[in-house]
Amino acid sequence: MSISPWADKAQITSPDGRWIASIAEAGEIGMGAPTLGVLRISNGLTRPSCNPFMVWSSDSEYLAVPQWTRDRRQRLMIISFSRRASRYGPGEYRVLELESFESGVVRGIDSPAHLPAPIQVDITLMHWEDPSF
Repeated sequence: MSISPWADKAQITSPDGRWIASIAEAGEIGMGAPTLGVLRISNGLTRPSCNPFMVWSSDSEYLAVPQWTRDRRQRLMIISFSRRASRYGPGEYRVLELESFESGVVRGIDSPAHLPAPIQVDITLMHWEDPSF
């Protein structure tokens, strides 16, 4: 994947070609730090404070994207297109570099540049009862 947590823009198409997720004109959260910008999806959905290092699930049902908190940590936001809902995975991270999203599991690395640690988030454990789009 050619996207970086330090990228100033990104655009990725879902595997089935139905949706496009993009972040344009992302800016650094601090000098030399990773970036944040507005996530825009071709269905009209927008979310603020997102990092361009996002990944689609292999079935195009979900998009996983890091979103910055006020204290400069990241949460893993998961967007479900059939449920028209978004939820956050457990925990907070320093900087996420997402690698894959297969069979309901997001895999990646937290803090790839300093003391990297593997992460694995199983979204099948998330509760999706009420819509939040």
